[in-house]
Amino acid sequence: MINIIIIDNNNITIRGFEAIFSRHSRYKTIASFPSIQQVITWNRNQKANIILISSVKLQYDSLKTLQTLRRTQPDVGIIIYNVRNNYAFFLKALDIGIFGLLSVHVTEEDLIEAIRVVNVKRRIISPDIAQDLALHRLDYSHQKDLCDLLSGRELEIMLMITKGMPIKVVAEALSLSPKTVNTYRYRMFSKLNIGSDVELTHIAIGYGLITAKQGLSEWQNSSSQKRS
Repeated sequence: MINIIIIDNNNITIRGFEAIFSRHSRYKTIASFPSIQQVITWNRNQKANIILISSVKLQYDSLKTLQTLRRTQPDVGIIIYNVRNNYAFFLKALDIGIFGLLSVHVTEEDLIEAIRVVNVKRRIISPDIAQDLALHRLDYSHQKDLCDLLSGRELEIMLMITKGMPIKVVAEALSLSPKTVNTYRYRMFSKLNIGSDVELTHIAIGYGLITAKQGLSEWQNSSSQKRS
């Protein structure tokens, strides 16, 4: 029996997975959670074989949580599904030991095969994203890893700023003072050798943390809020 945990907050998706696994006698969903953090504690005793994680639930700062999961539960196979763009993140996920990446186009047969492959500790990547990942690794192989350059808190603040959130809003969300947020912000500028939030956004786009379209629309929204 292959015991599976699903990390997703979409009940329709979870019910769909459960329906698929009910048609295959060796596959069983034993739990579902909305976030990775809950799984780390719960699975220490339950010992699932496979964890399926929706890419929607992952941000760049989720890498440290995934590293903790890999370190504390090395025998669990992790598969990320619904993969689309943000290839810098998924390349790093592969580097830390994620076994499977499945695109939005996988069939039921693809899913079952991926679980079978990962359960014997082999890696599998959907063909329609494998080439894009390889090209992205080639294009950005000269860049330093943001996880090595920035702290977890700095990455968190970087993501919020590049999504157009004003400093005051970032401070409130993180229970920090605006002065402390700005201290982190200028520390990032120094580490990345830049001088503005626009350059920070360009770096986020370059690393695949946000898309160019997101960066433009979010900065337009941020500018509108400042004018109003």
